[in-house]
Amino acid sequence: MNQLVDERFLGSLANDLAAAASGIEFIYHALDRVREQAGLDDAVVVIEVDGLQRQIFRAGRRAVQGFSIPEVIEHAVAGVYADPANLEGTIADAVASMCTVAFRLDLRGHDASHDALTGLYNRRTFDILLAQAMSRSQRYGWAFALVLLDLDGFKRVNDLLGHEAGDQVLRVLGTELRQSLRAGDVAARVGGDEFGLLLANGGPEMASALVDRVQATVNHALVDVSVGFSAGVAVAPDEAADVGSIYRLADARLYESKGR
Repeated sequence: MNQLVDERFLGSLANDLAAAASGIEFIYHALDRVREQAGLDDAVVVIEVDGLQRQIFRAGRRAVQGFSIPEVIEHAVAGVYADPANLEGTIADAVASMCTVAFRLDLRGHDASHDALTGLYNRRTFDILLAQAMSRSQRYGWAFALVLLDLDGFKRVNDLLGHEAGDQVLRVLGTELRQSLRAGDVAARVGGDEFGLLLANGGPEMASALVDRVQATVNHALVDVSVGFSAGVAVAPDEAADVGSIYRLADARLYESKGR
């Protein structure tokens, strides 16, 4: 590509980055455009971000294994790698920089919507997702269950074993919730030791079975700590038709459960 074409291509790619809804989607889009523009058989970008392992993406969303330059997987520094290796350095550097920016934007969006300790959604995001679920329920009659979970005796864990032990309990619970939920279900940390779940087409029986399963796996994963849960469940649209009503009902049942 000559310099004028290079500038036009990079300008167009920068506009694509500015309009992209997803950083990951932009990375694959950029690799595919580079491959097409430069007549490449293949292209890979290696991204390095502090605190994370190297991230490697391949044009066409293909697996990195099998790339024509196998050293990329184990040894390559950040940058764009092409087959054949005739991609101009200025283009490769600019594309690598844009891909890194796109990846960082996705990380920033993730951090803004997730709890740093557990990796679950945070309270703000949960409230938005609950409102969306209720809107769909009102419009289409789709059922869902709101489950509020509270750890029993969590303060005692912190007092006796220290806050690191308490943090480990929360991390393990976050992992088990992510692994136990179905696609389309939601889990969030909505308070210090409080969690919220949205179960599509769920009811009290499903919620109770989920809580029992998570409690068993959490206690199996924790060596020195045994924890229990109290839970409150409310179902839309049968029991509540707006966000305030369903949250109040689930919260009341949670505290009834804790009282027992």
